[in-house]
Amino acid sequence: MLDAVLLFREALYGALVIALACSVLGVYVVLRRIVFVGAALAQLSSAGIALSLFLSGIGVAASLTSHPVPMALLVTLAGALFFGVEGGGRGPVPPDATIGVAYAVAAAAGILLVAKAVTGEAHDIFLQGNILSITRSDTLVLLAVSIPVLLVHLLFYKEFLFVSFDRETARTLGYRVGGWNLLLYGTLGLVIAFAMQFAGVMLVFNFLVLPAVTGLLLARGMAGVFAWSVASAVLAAVIGFTLSVPYDLPTGPAIICVSGILALLAWALRALRRG
Repeated sequence: MLDAVLLFREALYGALVIALACSVLGVYVVLRRIVFVGAALAQLSSAGIALSLFLSGIGVAASLTSHPVPMALLVTLAGALFFGVEGGGRGPVPPDATIGVAYAVAAAAGILLVAKAVTGEAHDIFLQGNILSITRSDTLVLLAVSIPVLLVHLLFYKEFLFVSFDRETARTLGYRVGGWNLLLYGTLGLVIAFAMQFAGVMLVFNFLVLPAVTGLLLARGMAGVFAWSVASAVLAAVIGFTLSVPYDLPTGPAIICVSGILALLAWALRALRRG
């Protein structure tokens, strides 16, 4: 079993980087009750990839087929900034409805664009993600994106947490809530845009939600929530990956199932604590 896993060790390293970055940002996603923002941004990223394939197919820019990330990043960041502005909940449409509209339209647009792209069928798996295809250079790219984002969140831990927990008090105390909101959404969009092309919509959404839920169930303080979120994401990635390779299981769904089991165990442990 170990030999089979070691054959894909570069993919495992990449999966661990995605798990680490998404599980940290996922705590804010769950705390702010915007869990579907992760799914919507991942769908926007896939729509950006589909748009690259379509434009390349009609001869606008042939290089977009092999380099779709810039377009995916552009579309995802545009969505993140839009959600960041709308996140205040002051518009005529509730924020969750806006997120739902973006998710549905991005998913449909992605399917239509791939259907009409010359090389679309061959790239369906690219849109869905194939975590086993991650190479060493891919992992380095993921690290180059994730490390600065995590450093920003480490440096401004207090500000992000305060704005996420108590927006009105933070505004009263002089915090630029709108700016911190945009920065949070911007870093979220950046990580998702790069993670999505390797992990796919479903696995990225999993890493943004389930580890944070596990952390909230197990921890007694915010530092513990982050620690348990990261630990459960890493554990799910290692166990799911290790089981999927030798038993020829789809790696992404295997990791997600392990994440779900860990969340159930955390819920049971919390219930036992309460007696």
